[in-house]
Amino acid sequence: MDIQKYRKWYLEVNWGENKFVMIKYGVEFNQIRKNNQILTLDFQKNHPLILSGNAFWITHNTLCIGYQLRENTEIFRPIFSHKRQRLLDKVNLKIHNPIKFWNKIKSVYFKTLYHIKMLPIECINNIVIFTSK
Repeated sequence: MDIQKYRKWYLEVNWGENKFVMIKYGVEFNQIRKNNQILTLDFQKNHPLILSGNAFWITHNTLCIGYQLRENTEIFRPIFSHKRQRLLDKVNLKIHNPIKFWNKIKSVYFKTLYHIKMLPIECINNIVIFTSK
C-alpha cells in the first residue's frame, strides 16, 4: 500500500465521500530567529512532528497530524506511516500462505466477537473484514 491508496481506500472511496476531516496544526515561524533572519526551511526539515513521522507539511506553516471522522470526533485516523507499512510488508513476506494466515486470524476474531451476545452477526462480519492487512 502507498499514500494514495491509504487516502483513497480509508479516507475517501470507502465512504463514497470524504467523511474524514484533516486535522491541521499551525506553526509560527516568527518566533524562531537567528541573526534577525527567520529560519523557515531549516525548521521545516527539523520539526519534531516531521522527524517522528507523525505529521506532514500542507503549506509552509501548516502541518497535517491526522484525520477525524466528521460524525464522531472520537474516531481518529493517523497519517500514512511508511515505517508501519514496511513492518507489515516484512510480516507478510515471512508468511508462507498469507490468505490462509489472515483467514485464520479472521476466524479467531469472529469466534471472540460471537460470544458478545449484544452484537449482531452482520456487525461482527463487518468488523472482521477490517482485521486483515
